[in-house]
Amino acid sequence: MSENDFLTRLKEVLEARRDWFDRVELPKLKNDFYCFHNAVTSLYALFAKKGFIIEDPYKNETKAGDLEVPAVVGTLSDSNKRELLGRQLSALDNELDFLVNFYEFSTSSFTQEKLKIMVGLVKYVDWMHLTPDGINPATQAVSEIVTKIRHGINDQFSTQVLTDSLVTLTSSTKTIINSLKLLSDFNRELYKYDLRVNITSSMSADEATALNIKKKLDSAKNGIPFHTELVNELIKEDYSANSKSLREAVLQKLSVEMGQDRMGKNGQASFKPILIDGLNCIGSAGVNIGEIVKKISENSYLLERQKKGIWEKIKKLIAQISNSKEEPVIYELEQIDTANGRPVCEKLNFNIFCATLDKKMAILNAIALRGTAVKKLEGMNEEHLIELLQRNMKDVLNLHKTLNGLDDYFKNAADKDTRPKIKGIKPELSALKNTITKANEKLQDYNAQKEEAEQFKKLGINMET
Repeated sequence: MSENDFLTRLKEVLEARRDWFDRVELPKLKNDFYCFHNAVTSLYALFAKKGFIIEDPYKNETKAGDLEVPAVVGTLSDSNKRELLGRQLSALDNELDFLVNFYEFSTSSFTQEKLKIMVGLVKYVDWMHLTPDGINPATQAVSEIVTKIRHGINDQFSTQVLTDSLVTLTSSTKTIINSLKLLSDFNRELYKYDLRVNITSSMSADEATALNIKKKLDSAKNGIPFHTELVNELIKEDYSANSKSLREAVLQKLSVEMGQDRMGKNGQASFKPILIDGLNCIGSAGVNIGEIVKKISENSYLLERQKKGIWEKIKKLIAQISNSKEEPVIYELEQIDTANGRPVCEKLNFNIFCATLDKKMAILNAIALRGTAVKKLEGMNEEHLIELLQRNMKDVLNLHKTLNGLDDYFKNAADKDTRPKIKGIKPELSALKNTITKANEKLQDYNAQKEEAEQFKKLGINMET
């Protein structure tokens, strides 16, 4: 094919590839990073709860401004391991949070430099090869903790969280690395295309040497850098005896099989992945609920200690001696009736409510981590997935309403000495609200795409070919 024909075809496949990344691959990649981040957050919370690491006290105050790989400490001694590993995992969690919630997922944002950073974040701990002689101190330290939890802790819930998190991290690592490799290949071909258009299109075979191309680039001052490896690839593809087959290989590699991103196993369009993504979104609320339970339990302890004078302590002692059941902790929360906008009083049994939170947290964690529960989700039909998503969204919304009232109650009921010790949960409540919003967006996306497919079907247009 002629030079102009090749450049025209190359431009077409590059544009189609870019569109495919922005429309299909990057949303999937963002969801993979989302699951990866949830798993890291869950392990960080688990390790801290079990005392294997010390939580970074400045974690919530430190926010990433741009992507970077956290510094890796060279030596983790027995005396500093818990503190330093806690800081490293906290920094990793914050970077992933920035990536998932603030970074723009478009092909223009995925430069080679950013791709290297993302690979560094995914491989910061070698989740696929957790061994005592791992590639870096963080991997070695995490491996030790994993072994201790698996063999030294008789806690089924912690073991399940650990297992699901590691399954997620292993599977997500594979898919993320594969996606980043595709983006890197795209960037390389885009660089060579720009080089062809701006530098080599008018050069003969004799002129097209790496040295001459570098000189022309330097004199052009168009901002295109010089990469020896890619320049040599271009010379082989455009000027060698194998030019024709090499060019065809480039076009073939970049070609996108249109219409395959929605296909199910039976050849029919499938929208289940959107619903599963929605469930992953709402499932991430489990981490926030875990943080909330810790805070409100401490708040309740402080409030009950404040209320109990000498007579209350005597009553509790008599109840213990006589094996009588301790009186339930009841809080009267003021809520707004959504039907008429009037305030209503709700009596909340705090212990029962905490048990409800623990149960819901376990369910949500299982959904979010894409561990053992993922096969069950994939085996459900769309109707069941919709019902499961809507039910959990409703549950989290109801919990959010009650927790908001409980947060206000603790702050108002505490006396002047206790109030400074009360821990607010507004950040976690905001995160819960954002989670519900994201899950609802997935549900709306599902409904829109489903309706679009139905409309095309009525018009006799086959979306699957």
